[in-house]
Order: sequence, then C-alpha cells, then structure tokens
Amino acid sequence: MFGTKTSYSLLLAGFTSLVLTGCGGSSSSGDSSSDPLDVYTDLTWSVGSDEMVGLTYPQGAENGSLFALKRSEDSSAERSHTLLQADSSSKELNAVSGISLTQDYYRDVLALPVSGTFDGQELDTAIVATCGYSEASILEGGDGPLISIDRSSVADTSTSAAQLEIYIPGTGISEALALTDVDDDTVSLINCHSMGGLSVYDLAKKGGTGYRVSLYIHGQNNQGAFSTFYVEFIYDYSQNKIIQESIGIFEDREINWASSAVDVLENSSGDEFYVVSVNVEGSSGLYDFVYKSILVDMDGNPFTSVTDSGADILDLVNNGTDFFAVSADAGLAGVDFGDESFVMLTGGDYESCVDALAVNGTTAWCHDSTDEGTLIEFTLPSVPQTEAVLLPSTDLDLRAEVSKEEAEQIKAELEGAGAEVEVK
Repeated sequence: MFGTKTSYSLLLAGFTSLVLTGCGGSSSSGDSSSDPLDVYTDLTWSVGSDEMVGLTYPQGAENGSLFALKRSEDSSAERSHTLLQADSSSKELNAVSGISLTQDYYRDVLALPVSGTFDGQELDTAIVATCGYSEASILEGGDGPLISIDRSSVADTSTSAAQLEIYIPGTGISEALALTDVDDDTVSLINCHSMGGLSVYDLAKKGGTGYRVSLYIHGQNNQGAFSTFYVEFIYDYSQNKIIQESIGIFEDREINWASSAVDVLENSSGDEFYVVSVNVEGSSGLYDFVYKSILVDMDGNPFTSVTDSGADILDLVNNGTDFFAVSADAGLAGVDFGDESFVMLTGGDYESCVDALAVNGTTAWCHDSTDEGTLIEFTLPSVPQTEAVLLPSTDLDLRAEVSKEEAEQIKAELEGAGAEVEVK
C-alpha cells in the first residue's frame, strides 16, 4: 500500500540505551503541587482563553504519565501552545520543560513510553509526537477544500507544509518533519485535524534491534482535498537513532467529504478498519479510507440532536473492541456498527466529555466540559451493538469504487495473512 521512503536521521545523543517500556512517566514536567490532586488538573487553566486540543496516554505504559496539548489566546488574540504532562501520583498537568511549540497552530498528540540512561542518569520518559501548521484549519474556522473542482487549479503553493514534531521530554531531543509526500513533492498536508492508528512492531522478532513505529495524520492537503497521510519510522535502540531510510511520509488517501478524527480498529476477527469521521450534507459518519466504504451514516448530530447538520468529531479512540468519539459538544458517543450509527452513552461522568479522549485498556480520560482544565477519569462503558455482521456497507450513496490496482493490493495483504482471495 505504501510507497518509497525518504531518509532522515534523528540522533538520540547521550542515551546509552533507550527502549520501549511499561514503566511510569518521567520527571521532566514542571514543578508540581506538594499535595496530590483528586483529578488530573491544569492549575494555570484560564476559562475562555484556553482550549484542549490534544490528549494521550503513552501506548502500553504501566502507571504512565498523561500528556495534553493546550492552546491559549491572550487579550490581543495572540495564540500559544503548551505541551502538558502529569504523572499518576500528583495528577497535576504541568508544562513540559525544554519544549517550545512555535507553530501558529497545533492539534493532537500521541506518545510511546521509553526508558534509558541519559547523561548518566536513568530516565523514564516518552517519545511524544504532535502536529503543527501555519494557517487555521476548518476546525479552527479556516477555509476548507472546495469539493468537486479541478484540483490542479487550486493547488496551494504559498502555505508551508504541516510538520510532525517529535520530542523526548527530559532530554532536549526533538525533530520536525515536513509532511510532504515523498513520491510527489507537490503534495503536502497543510494542516492537521487528528493523529491516530499508532502502531509499534519490535524488529527483534526478526533479528533486528529497533522498533517500527507508524501512524496516520489527517487534515487538508494543498491540492484542495481532505487527506490522510501515513508516517513510518524505525528507531534503532542499539544506536539510539532513526536510520536506514527509516521515515516514510506520503499521502495515503484523499477524502471527498469534511472529515476530522482518524484511527485504526482491529475487531475480534482480526479485520482492520482504517477510519476517519465525516460530516457531510447533514450527516455524521465514519468512512474506511482504505476499503473506501461507509461504516456509519446517520442523519444529524448525535451530540446535540440537531437534525440538519452533522458533527465534527474531534477525537476517536478504541479499546480493541469498541469505538468512542467526542466533539466540541458535551457527550460520549459509541459506534454501533450493526446499525451504522453513533449511540450516545449515558450513566456516567463521561456524559460531560468534550474535545479530547485518551485510553489505556478499559480506563479512559477526557476533558471535563463542566470544569474546564480538569480531566474526567472513567471506565469505558460497553457500546450496545445491533445484531449484524461487522462488514463495511456497500449500498450507500457516499460509497466509492475500489480500483483494480487497489483490489490487487488488498488481495496481497489478505493473502499475506493466510486468506485466499479472488479479485474480479
């Protein structure tokens, strides 16, 4: 599915060893209050000026730190962004020291736990990624793509490419990667709506000494379309750097409708669904951008009960079984694949969730709409499922055809997993 990769080098100088770990968070955040808080809280939060635009728990960590991304606007309308971190003992969200976010806009954050020896000291920390860009996206009130036009006539050559920024708190190590397709350098992502589908593979299983890390980033490209980019890099922990043409950045799919959050779900049968949320013609939905199929298509906005406009879903998470979503309006939605709809979940504090979600197994956190600057911690509820086979829909007006070449690629991937498939 993916094309040629280009090379960068991210040297993790000072580490004698840095490996993925299930240990707790690092001590690189700012000063914490002496007494533990009852809930995760940013004590510097300013209601009306601050906004939470990202939240994550390091994938696979045990007793790890939470990371959040805060956008602030002062009285002169100047914006700034702060990466926040809180360990599970203090629960205080503090600015991560040594990290300066200088782009005009940022949205979303992902993290992987790592530990190692840095400058002679043992350190538990994380590889943290966020996405920065220079002009407002449709989620910030900016202009969206013009659909159903000649894309070549609207190519934006003036807006710089969005950047994937990678940090390792407590070390001073950082890298910024321009999100430009390595197969076609005229195509770039110019803003970011969401990051998701984080995947890690230990190359030691094949005799290697590194981790292959991949993720999807969704936003708007400079060709006048919503677009999902795929990023992959290999971190060699024996040399503490990214090597061997190890970073691939390229456009994976264009999306023809207003779309925002992205994630990857694998169901109990091992089927993978590559999902973005869509808001089109008064409907809210989920679209599989690999198989080009609608998974959810329902009228109106499930968070507000408004019937003539869809929902801009800001964050999607899954616990390996169910999908959960939040928007700028309070509430937690689950996905009923059988009914191809969103279900508003009730019976818990999660009814006040807004803006951003993080998940660790059955535990989740979200921004609290009733007490801004704090997080709600809750056990994920079960999402009721209508009795149906979990298969992508093929009879909806929004569907798109899969080309012969794409079908052959899907066939090859399935056969690699042991399935027998015939492409017609």
